[in-house]
Amino acid sequence: MDELLAVLSLQNPHWSQIQQDTGVKRRRYLHKILRYLETGEIVVLNGVRRSGKTTLLKQTVDELIQIGKKPSGILFVNCDDPLIQKLQEPLPDILETFQTNVSADEDITLIFDEIQTIPKWEQWLKAWYDLKKYKIIISGSSAKLLDSGLSSKISGRYLKIHVYPLDFSEYLQFRNISVPSEKLEFITRRYEIASLLREYIQYGGFPAAVRIENQDIRKDHLSTYFDSILFRDIEETHDVRNHSVLRRLLVYLITNISAPFSYRKLALMYNVDSRIVNDYISFAEDAFLLFELQNFSYSLKSQNAGHKKIYTIDTGLRNSVAFSFSADEGRLVENLVFVNLKQNGYSIYFWKDKNEVDFVIQHRDYTLSAINVCYSDDIPEREIKGLNEFENAFKGKIKARIVITKDVEKEEDGILFIPLYKWLLAGSGDILQEVE
Repeated sequence: MDELLAVLSLQNPHWSQIQQDTGVKRRRYLHKILRYLETGEIVVLNGVRRSGKTTLLKQTVDELIQIGKKPSGILFVNCDDPLIQKLQEPLPDILETFQTNVSADEDITLIFDEIQTIPKWEQWLKAWYDLKKYKIIISGSSAKLLDSGLSSKISGRYLKIHVYPLDFSEYLQFRNISVPSEKLEFITRRYEIASLLREYIQYGGFPAAVRIENQDIRKDHLSTYFDSILFRDIEETHDVRNHSVLRRLLVYLITNISAPFSYRKLALMYNVDSRIVNDYISFAEDAFLLFELQNFSYSLKSQNAGHKKIYTIDTGLRNSVAFSFSADEGRLVENLVFVNLKQNGYSIYFWKDKNEVDFVIQHRDYTLSAINVCYSDDIPEREIKGLNEFENAFKGKIKARIVITKDVEKEEDGILFIPLYKWLLAGSGDILQEVE
C-alpha cells in the first residue's frame, strides 16, 4: 500500500501543512457545502464536467482547516487517478491506508471527487454513513449519480448541490473586476460592464477557460471540454455505438439553442428511430450538457406532446462547436437567462399561442411569471403581445411580466423592462421577489 499512500499524500498536501492556491473562492457554494456538512448528511456536488467541482472541494478543505479542523482529519480523493482505478477494492483500501498511516481519529471528513468511476461505491458509502463516524462529501458529473441505488439505500439522507459554470457576478470576480452594488455605480460603470458582458456571452463561464487571455486558445479549450463530455460522460457511460449520429445531433441542437424541435423531425433528419433521438438527448441532459424545455400547460399530456426547445449549459461551450456566432447574439442571451433561472432553482417552461413567451416560471404558490428576452433597445410589439396574451390566458395567476433588454429600464403597463446586465448581477431571484 506504499504506492497508494504516496498517491494520497500528493492529493492531500494539507497533511504536510503545504498550502495550495485554490483560486477565487465561490462563496455562495462554499457556505452551502459547510452548512450542509454540519447536518451529518452526505453532501453531493454534481454538475457538468469542468464546472469547478474539484476546485470547490479543495476550497472546502481550506475552509475546514481555517475553522479549526485538523488537516490530518481530512481525506480528499481524486477517484479518477489511474492507480486508484486499478485497485480491486478502491474505497476500503483507501480508508484503511488513510487510517493506518495518517489518522485513526473519529472526527474524519471524507471527500471523494468523481466517485461514480468507482465500482460498488454506493455500498461502501452506505456502510460508512451508517457508522455515523464520518462526514462525507462526494462529487460527480452525471445526473444519474444518485440513481444507482444510493438514494434508496439511505432513504434520501443526502443533500445535493448543483454546481454551474460561473455566473456573471462570479465571472467579474474571476476577472478581478468589482461587482457594482449601488444604482449610481451601475450607471457610471455601464460601458465597462457591457464590454465584459459581451465577452461573457461569447466565451461563457467555465472557470479554467476564463483565466486564459488568448481567445483562440480559450476557444480550443472549450472545444476539448465538449469532446470530453461527449466521450466520457455520454459515449462511455451509456455505451453509445453510433458515435457519428450522436455527435452530429448534439452539435445541431447546441447550434440551434432556443429553436423548437421534435423527436420525429430529428429522427428523419438523421435516419434513425425517434427513440434513439430521445435517448441521445436524455444522455446529454444526464451529462448536464443540454436542457430540454417543455411548453407550459396544466395538462402533462399537452406538455409532453408538443414541440420542445433546447438550451445548453454554457454559451462559450456552444460557440466553440456551433456553426456561427455573430448572428446568434439573441439566442445566446436567451440561453444565459435560461441558465440563470436554472441556477436560482425555478421550474421553467416556454409558452406559445399566437405569440410566444420565452420563459414561464411556475412558483411554489402556483402563480406564474412570464419573461421575454429581447436584447435590443427597440422592443418589437410581438414581445409585448406575447406577455399580454399569456396574462389573458391565465387571469389571476400572474405574478410578474418581464422583458429583459439590452439597456432599456422602465415599468410600463404593468411590465418590467430590465437590462440583461442588471438581471444577471442583481439576481433573478431577488428581482422576482421584489415584484411580488
